[in-house]
Amino acid sequence: MKKISTIFTFVLSILIIGCNTPQKSKSTENDLVEYLKSNWQTPEDYVIKKFKNHDYVFIGEYHRIKHDVDLILKLIPQLHENGIKNLAIEFGNYEDQYLVDSLLNLPYFDRNLAKQIIFNSSPFWGFAEYIDIYRVAWEVNHTDDLNVNNRFRVVNLGAVYDPCKEGGAWRDLDPDIFMADVIFKEIISKNEKALIYSGNHHAFTKYHQPLYDFEKDSLVGLNNTRMGNIIYDSLKTKVFNIYLHAAWVSNKGWDEKSVLPVNGVIDSIMAIFNNKPVGFDAINSPFGKLTSNNSYYAMGYPEFTLDQYCDGYIFQNSFANYKPITMEDSFITLENLPLVKKKMECNGHEKEYIESLTLENANEFFFEDIRNHFKHLIKE
Repeated sequence: MKKISTIFTFVLSILIIGCNTPQKSKSTENDLVEYLKSNWQTPEDYVIKKFKNHDYVFIGEYHRIKHDVDLILKLIPQLHENGIKNLAIEFGNYEDQYLVDSLLNLPYFDRNLAKQIIFNSSPFWGFAEYIDIYRVAWEVNHTDDLNVNNRFRVVNLGAVYDPCKEGGAWRDLDPDIFMADVIFKEIISKNEKALIYSGNHHAFTKYHQPLYDFEKDSLVGLNNTRMGNIIYDSLKTKVFNIYLHAAWVSNKGWDEKSVLPVNGVIDSIMAIFNNKPVGFDAINSPFGKLTSNNSYYAMGYPEFTLDQYCDGYIFQNSFANYKPITMEDSFITLENLPLVKKKMECNGHEKEYIESLTLENANEFFFEDIRNHFKHLIKE
């Protein structure tokens, strides 16, 4: 019987690559500690300050980690206060942009409409914090004396994902190229700045994701057409990439236990600081020289270092303190339940499993405790 989490992870990419053992890290523990002491910034301050020298900041997440989405919710009003009026997100269909624009301009916040927008993107993404992205943006647009020309905008980037489509959901398009095209059209062409929030693999800019066939133990190549790659190739120094701390894919394969980023050095350093949330540079810092010898992300990179992977890094919590996001009540309804089951069928789930879904158990049915992904990484 297939696990429902396979539905959630379609946005994470199925592309992968073979291993080269990197050189030993050139940064000492003292280098890292002293760098943080001298350059400490909260995650919120770190993101906002990156817009002083960059127009497009990509921030990539693992998905469904509560403090990651909460960070975006905290950032929305700060972005607006600092003249950044766009948040572009993977978690909604671009074809529904007119609904988003309407929602954020209504005299009241219509949560049902916000839920419908998310549902249209994925009926399996009924999480309150992601829906709250629209709520917080609406609140920003309804503060006292806000100029109508100074409204905050959430831009949906996603292409419609339909697993029931003949030939496959992505038969006619590449979702990364589609999302990049939306950014060009809706933001870059208007000479406006934006925070771009997505799954980590879509957010890669300078880093090219390995394409690896684990069954054949063969490196196919490196992917240079992720959403962030496309924008970076066009705009270079105007673009900055930030990675949100999470587990890394093992060099043994996607189905194997994940590993700590850069061999666990960041987790060890942050323990010295009692795991206090922080944002810091990978480029031009001792953190950038950290290596990995057990992760998929080092495959195809004989001398892999963190500064090849990302420009900046945000650490918010130890794995022991990660929390799952919140299921949204009444996301699955009597009216949309048949469509949910149809898409489950198209995703290959067994009939008995599909029939076990009811309105009464929907929240429990689709809930997945993200901490289960990281149990093996938690130090006793």
